Amino acid sequence: MTSRKKVVVIGSRSDDATRFVAEAVERRRARAVVLETDRVPDSAALSWEDGEVHWDGECLSDLRSFYIKLVRLSLPVPEPEALSERNFPRWQEQYLAERERQSFLHSVLRSLHRRGGSFVNPMEAVELHYLKLHQLALLRRHRIPVPSTLASASPDAVREFVARHGAVVYKPLGGGALVRKVGEADLTEERLQLLANCPVLFQEQIQGDEFRAYVLDGEPVSAFHIPTDGVVDARQNLHRVKPARLPKAAWEVCLKGARALGMVFTAVDLRRTPDGAFVALEFNPTPAISFFDDPRDGKVITRLASYLVSKA
Repeated sequence: MTSRKKVVVIGSRSDDATRFVAEAVERRRARAVVLETDRVPDSAALSWEDGEVHWDGECLSDLRSFYIKLVRLSLPVPEPEALSERNFPRWQEQYLAERERQSFLHSVLRSLHRRGGSFVNPMEAVELHYLKLHQLALLRRHRIPVPSTLASASPDAVREFVARHGAVVYKPLGGGALVRKVGEADLTEERLQLLANCPVLFQEQIQGDEFRAYVLDGEPVSAFHIPTDGVVDARQNLHRVKPARLPKAAWEVCLKGARALGMVFTAVDLRRTPDGAFVALEFNPTPAISFFDDPRDGKVITRLASYLVSKA
């Protein structure tokens, strides 16, 4: 009897998106090996020895197809002294333990990739979700249209940027919050002094409706339209998502950007300006599917699962 192909799905069983991908792989008569990153190190199920990786008794080093859906990424400060200087003594030890956990997980995943495994996506591409400035710089280098952007803790720089562009939005550099529009209250001295606590990402506001376009292995998969009337962040209108058709020019932006960022699978957030041009807001390396397409038998999950099994 021929053994079933195996696909490693990296995430958490409590995460719907991880579960949807694992179930889609199983429906294609392959076996989904779910590497639950939230169980590391509590369950002691993951180990690395001289380059060999084992998870719950399974040798992952022998497997070929990997899908990363959920890996917690951060940029921990390595020196304990730096933490105590910032008045973090109560959680200093916990923070350092998390640094060790992240070092373990990231090293294991990079090790598996270096052995020749097919990764959707490689860790270098996954990290671009949190390194937004690096992603924007790469896209600009490859002449992908993106919004004019400022990242700064300087009140003067922010004032000058808003004066040049007029309509400006802001969001965290590492993600995790809704996009908001800069208003008069944000430009007061009291408000701008808060930048001393943390730099912020500012962008010219691109007027127009938003589209999400899924790309896999250098090919268009599916696109969806999200109206932006009445909101700044299109995610506030996800209940109004509808399938869409994109022109060739828009898909060219998506495909060229995915190649530039090394993303095998990505969902591209685009804005169509009033003159019909498309501007890329972000390329998502671990995109959600269920808000846009049927997560069980829609085109996106079907193509993704089939691709993962084909690489196993």
